[in-house]
Amino acid sequence: MKFLILGCGSMGRRRARCLHALGYRDILAVDTKEERRRQMASELGVETCGDLEAALGQSPGFALICLPPHLHYCALLRCIEARVPAFCESPLVMTLKEADDVIARAESAGVFIAPSMTYLHNAIHLKIAKMLREEVLGKPLAAVSHAGQHVADWHPYEDYRGFYASKRSEGGMCFDMLPHEFHLFTHLFGPVKALTCMARRRCETIETDPGACDVYDVLMDMASSVSMIIHEDMFQRPFNVYRRIMCEKGAIEWDWHMLRICEHRGPQFLGATDWQSVELKEYDFEQMYVAEVDHALKSLQGRESYGMPPRREREILRLMTACEESSASGRHIQL
Repeated sequence: MKFLILGCGSMGRRRARCLHALGYRDILAVDTKEERRRQMASELGVETCGDLEAALGQSPGFALICLPPHLHYCALLRCIEARVPAFCESPLVMTLKEADDVIARAESAGVFIAPSMTYLHNAIHLKIAKMLREEVLGKPLAAVSHAGQHVADWHPYEDYRGFYASKRSEGGMCFDMLPHEFHLFTHLFGPVKALTCMARRRCETIETDPGACDVYDVLMDMASSVSMIIHEDMFQRPFNVYRRIMCEKGAIEWDWHMLRICEHRGPQFLGATDWQSVELKEYDFEQMYVAEVDHALKSLQGRESYGMPPRREREILRLMTACEESSASGRHIQL
């Protein structure tokens, strides 16, 4: 099978590495920027070209869309038109109207579309999901996720004002990161019943689109009765991820490199809590990206059922638009 990667930026190169890890070498990458094509070719030995139509003319069997979010919609439509199944980074598209159009066209043409679901393949998250299913610490009651990084530190090799992460109009400024949070926590706790969001601009020194927000604070009432708080920002230094689930009989705490649990054994106010580290044998952060591509390919072949089909991804996009609707109106949104 020939693979087509749309975009030779950091995610395009990462997906090429994923394909290599899975044993695939017949890869063609497309990018309009010559410098990025050269980097892809020199680092990974991948054939490149600057024209999408020429690339589609080589009859690829699977495409991986690794473009800025505002370009996903047109790329998806072109893949559907060419009958090329495609994986697409988050967010799938920018609006519900675009999502409905992609879904209708893909279903009509019988073209497999696989929206990204990276966090669901992380080994730490797989362990946590198992703990919750088995009620190791009883039922979950509340959870918090605090994640942040400064937009200028994301791609230190280029001016942050020149690429999409600093532009809400192109899908950046948290809008591309929120889907991952919603993927994870709706997977762990089920659908969202209602939410309130305060999206704001806090850092005056970041240059971006007028009106773009650099922080989203979201309070959610989950259908499983879990109280959920998500904080996502683009100004935090140093980079930080902290997540915690409070259960009936203890707590689960983790970031990208550590997982620990604390089982309640009696009153501990101001006392030493008994946190126990969970072994992460041979844990590799990058492996979740490889596992995600592997899952998409197995689903394309009918060997697995894809975990985040487009109609499910539309529900995630609805949560994102509801956040901005709540913030703009000051209302609590029922879903």
